[in-house]
Amino acid sequence: MWEKIDSTYMITVKRYSVDPNTYWPLIEKFRLKTWEEGNDSLTYKKYNPDNPDIETWMCFKDDKLISISAGEKSHYTNDPDIALRICRYHILKGYRFSHCGLIMGEHQIKWAREKGYQILYVTHDIKNRAINSLYQRRKKMTDKAFKEHIDGEWYTKLQVEKKFLFKIGEMLQYVYSIRLQDDNFKWQPKSKFIIEREHDGQIK
Repeated sequence: MWEKIDSTYMITVKRYSVDPNTYWPLIEKFRLKTWEEGNDSLTYKKYNPDNPDIETWMCFKDDKLISISAGEKSHYTNDPDIALRICRYHILKGYRFSHCGLIMGEHQIKWAREKGYQILYVTHDIKNRAINSLYQRRKKMTDKAFKEHIDGEWYTKLQVEKKFLFKIGEMLQYVYSIRLQDDNFKWQPKSKFIIEREHDGQIK
């Protein structure tokens, strides 16, 4: 079963919970490949696709799993029924310009909205200037195919939260969010991971 095929790259987007028995071994193979590429975000301690608080989206090209992204109920912000955290994103080397994050993002927004979430969000290290410039729309990728995906909600509606930051360990991160039901919804998460601080999205 497929959800959508991106016309530019013929990328099929699938959701794990639709057929776990089929997708589990593919996720495991993908997990090992990410370790070979130096990414540790999919360790068994951090990620279990069968966790009922997690939904996973997958990008396939020519039947090969090339990217995944997960949506987790946000226990980090103590409002798991309000906010969905997008994380565990990885795309295999050789496919980095297929823009799977943007493609899957549209599916995630639709799903989260249908599930009744108010907020969809993602976090990024404040030191990663290239990524933050893209997320704040201060810079566009030079790849021509990128233009195919800049009209979607993920790219046009994602906004940096300017009243707080997110911190795990020593890493300070910006929080980027999309209001799913009400554009005027006031999100005020409280937890040990939330650092209240006014900023303009360009901390040096």
